[in-house]
Amino acid sequence: MARGLRVQFEGALYHLVVRSNNRQPLFRDTQDRRHYLDLLSRYQDRYGFRVYCYLLINRQVHLLIETPKGNVSKVMQCLGTSYTSYFNRRHKRRGTLFEGRYKSYLVDNERYLPEVTRYIHRSYCQSRLNTNKQRDYPWSSYRVYLGRKTSDLVNTGPVLSRFGEVLKEQRKRYQEFVETGGFREGAGQSARYGEHYLASTQKIYFERQHIQVNRKEDPLRVAERILREVSLSLSLAPSEMGELRESRRKTLARHVAMYLIRKQTGLPLRSIGELVGVKAPAVALAIGKVEQLLKREDFSRKVRSLLENNTFPSPNTAKEYPDLEGAPTDGSPVA
Repeated sequence: MARGLRVQFEGALYHLVVRSNNRQPLFRDTQDRRHYLDLLSRYQDRYGFRVYCYLLINRQVHLLIETPKGNVSKVMQCLGTSYTSYFNRRHKRRGTLFEGRYKSYLVDNERYLPEVTRYIHRSYCQSRLNTNKQRDYPWSSYRVYLGRKTSDLVNTGPVLSRFGEVLKEQRKRYQEFVETGGFREGAGQSARYGEHYLASTQKIYFERQHIQVNRKEDPLRVAERILREVSLSLSLAPSEMGELRESRRKTLARHVAMYLIRKQTGLPLRSIGELVGVKAPAVALAIGKVEQLLKREDFSRKVRSLLENNTFPSPNTAKEYPDLEGAPTDGSPVA
């Protein structure tokens, strides 16, 4: 069965939970924890997401982040891969560190942002009797909220601003909120995130995708449909997408098709390459090129139009992007 799509859109707010594989520790010492936070900060600079809350415990990581660029999957993929590589190298081990996919929960920013930070900060010490221990725990953003620690990583403003006008009073009221209160509507998911918000947001998200992925549909069939739609948009036969001697128009079409297949299905690079007729390194390079081009507003609009309106850049579009000429088609590296 195909995995369900991640709900990703600009400005989305997520509570992310990462767990270790086979209940092994994610962090063996202070250096490991510092390195994880350093990576989080590094990718924050690269991908432009905002961190409102974090908690590192022995076998779990909790993050509350907002993604202005709608790129949570990319963020978590890079963070997980980089940390696993570091951890395995440092501790002379091999294999998986994290347990499958991370859990992600959409959060209603307007109604539930403070409540989710409270849930995360209290996850270390479930009992109210342990509030002193909670305040002193060094691997949580709670001390940043209380003013006991400074951090360029955590943005406390959007939460604290809801607890008064003066910073000192905000911190005091937030501390009372965390240490004495319970969740509205009970302790379940609906209390933390907003049940109606979750349902309506996910419905809108999936309805807006022109190429939708049925959760039970074979991802290979979805990939073939994407390939067909992209090729038809440029009046090409799907078989032409893998030709080695090609025009810029074919290069552009194939690159965008590979990007969309990866984005919509999560298929491995090798499987995408087999569909298109290239090797996995060429797929990775093509996807990277499209990601760079998407930073250009005009190109981004044209790619979005394929998803939203079933239109695609005209054949002349390729002339606007000469850097696509000569892109590898056989898995060879870029010169």
